[in-house]
Amino acid sequence: MVPLDEVQAIQAAVDATGLDNFGDDGFREGLAMLVRSLEEEAQLTLVGRLLARAEIARILESRLRTEKIFHDHPEIEEEEIIAPVFVTGIARTGTSILHELLWRDPGNRAPITWEMMYPAAAVATSETDSALTIELAENEVRMQDHVLPAMRTMHELGAELPNECIYIFAHEFACDMFTGFFHVPSYTMWKAGLDPQPAYSYHRRFLKLLQWRQPKRRWVLKAPSHMNHLVCLLDTYPDAHVVITHRDPLRVLGSISNLMASLQWMRSDHVHYESVVESLAFGHAYLPERVMQARDAGTLATESIIDVRYQDLMADPIGTVRDIYKRCGSPLTGEAEQAIEAWMKQRPKDRHGVHEYTFEDTGLDLATERARHGKYQERFNIPSEV
Repeated sequence: MVPLDEVQAIQAAVDATGLDNFGDDGFREGLAMLVRSLEEEAQLTLVGRLLARAEIARILESRLRTEKIFHDHPEIEEEEIIAPVFVTGIARTGTSILHELLWRDPGNRAPITWEMMYPAAAVATSETDSALTIELAENEVRMQDHVLPAMRTMHELGAELPNECIYIFAHEFACDMFTGFFHVPSYTMWKAGLDPQPAYSYHRRFLKLLQWRQPKRRWVLKAPSHMNHLVCLLDTYPDAHVVITHRDPLRVLGSISNLMASLQWMRSDHVHYESVVESLAFGHAYLPERVMQARDAGTLATESIIDVRYQDLMADPIGTVRDIYKRCGSPLTGEAEQAIEAWMKQRPKDRHGVHEYTFEDTGLDLATERARHGKYQERFNIPSEV
């Protein structure tokens, strides 16, 4: 009833927009791998198929419309992205709250969910068109809450809230968003061996588009997936600072496993919870070890990385932000501090309910997993929470 085919998807996007220039063809391999894996492995429900097809259609139409803007306005390529700040770290370690706090500084700019979903509309001059697009994006976001009401207790989304860079990378069809939404092992393996540079080049170009015709402010960006590609990130943005958040990996493992399984459950009746846990447990041990090795080898510039412990962030959010600014070479202004404090007051913790989870839910052995993270916890003085 709802076929997933790259040729049909591309033709449908051309028909819907009246455009046929997708820009660089590098995205086509990822699209083909994704739809093949969706058909052969994801075991999608009808709702899952509808969500997948709608997501692919929106992204393809977005590529067509943004390429039209780039063609009509070549001056966009001359935009400069200066000294951005990237927030990353293992998922559920405070990356979202820190990103939001940085975003509240009027001198900073974060990519907003609706802008990344509909970038062509985001640079339109009509406020009416923008308002309609925001409403459209908000309806899409809220659809997730209707399918799984508990989702808001796990991770809040909103059309006008900042969001992860995965929404940008999705335009290249080389993105962790798909591996989180669907059980697509073939696509996941393909992506793991992919050169990330084209995706990061597209990321920079995407920011130029959103920045075009806007007041120039510092970009603050966020995605746990950046942990996989810090060398490429800093090659693409040599003047960037990368903030890495640190928290007990075992404390967050139950939470992220529950979240990822729930996202897949929204799209399939055959969720492999044990596989989700196994994959996340491996990543939680592998990624910090890989980053530590790169830092020790000098592959990553020490002066570009700022470490933040979750406990310090929660105990003193303003002080933590102030320390980050100091490392970035710019003071935290009084205006920014007031804006951050006001934001914290209107968004108390657990405002949408409590996300219940425990490490025991994973079925993993605590002593075994604790031993895997010993060096990491010792290096950054991370207290155990389970």
